[in-house]
Amino acid sequence: MKIRANHLTALRIILLPLPYFLLYGGNRAKIAALLAFTILGLTDYLDGLLARRDGSTPLGRLLDPIADKIFIAVTLIPLADLGILPLWIVWPIFFREFLVTELRRFCMASKRQLRVTELAKIKTALQMVGAGLVLITDMFPDKSVLIAFLSGALLATLFLAVGLYWRDGHLSTRMQTALSLLILGLAVGLVLRPSQIIITYALIMLGITLVSGSRYLVVGLPECLRRGLPAAGRLTASLILPLLSIALMPLAPKGMTSLVVLILALEFGGQGLEMWTVQERKIDISWIKIRILVPGALLSLVSGYVLYGFERAVPAFLWVTTGLCICYTVVNVGIYYRAVCRTQGFVRGQGARR
Repeated sequence: MKIRANHLTALRIILLPLPYFLLYGGNRAKIAALLAFTILGLTDYLDGLLARRDGSTPLGRLLDPIADKIFIAVTLIPLADLGILPLWIVWPIFFREFLVTELRRFCMASKRQLRVTELAKIKTALQMVGAGLVLITDMFPDKSVLIAFLSGALLATLFLAVGLYWRDGHLSTRMQTALSLLILGLAVGLVLRPSQIIITYALIMLGITLVSGSRYLVVGLPECLRRGLPAAGRLTASLILPLLSIALMPLAPKGMTSLVVLILALEFGGQGLEMWTVQERKIDISWIKIRILVPGALLSLVSGYVLYGFERAVPAFLWVTTGLCICYTVVNVGIYYRAVCRTQGFVRGQGARR
């Protein structure tokens, strides 16, 4: 069987829980998690090559950004849960991801295309690498592994840059950015203490993540406001469940962080499917989120707090939100599956007539 880009993307999503659970083990388990994340991160590059070679598919265009966002959730949420990264850095990263996706959907509905910028592509790679560097710094506080890794990566990138410059006569913006960030990362590793290194890497990651979303905000937010109160309500509904789940994570009992990651993964998947329904003009069921999912989840939190206090309200909220998100995703996937089957049936019918 010929391996295609969609196979690698699906494999990446399926295998991501493995390194997630390894992060909660000892140093050996964390090293295994780091190696697994590295291999899975490389599949993101490989499926891009395969997509350019064989041509992209609608399923690939749907799955690839979802897989990237789930990858970030599976890496950053455990780092926050373990106290390696502060929540005030992790929370805004996910706020940007959910907000930008929703703003792109509003623009798509108004037939205004917001294409993925070069900085946004760099942002995704930086988040993956940045999470790895933070983990390396935490596991090996003597900095020797971090400096050796960054030095080797910088030398390899320099050799590659020289070869590309010799061939093309110039360096691409992406290569220049990679060199600059590697030099900055190495300088930070050499000068600062481990705790300061982690915060600095996280702030760089956060800064580029927020800046990469500025163009979407400038174009998409006015479009959302122009459509009035219902659009603002839909925007709020798309953000409240995942972001509130992250904010409540410190209050959740130990071991329930996996529910937060699952909620984020389901919400990322739901947003991707909602964008597809807008693009293909299929049935839009996002009203279910506004009228049922969000009120139901918030009601469980409020009622749980009134009756039992936050100690029981937070787990109840996470369980209810997870269940509601699963149901919503199943319905969305069902709509997508039926639409694909109808399309394939139509194509086969047209071929038979010919």
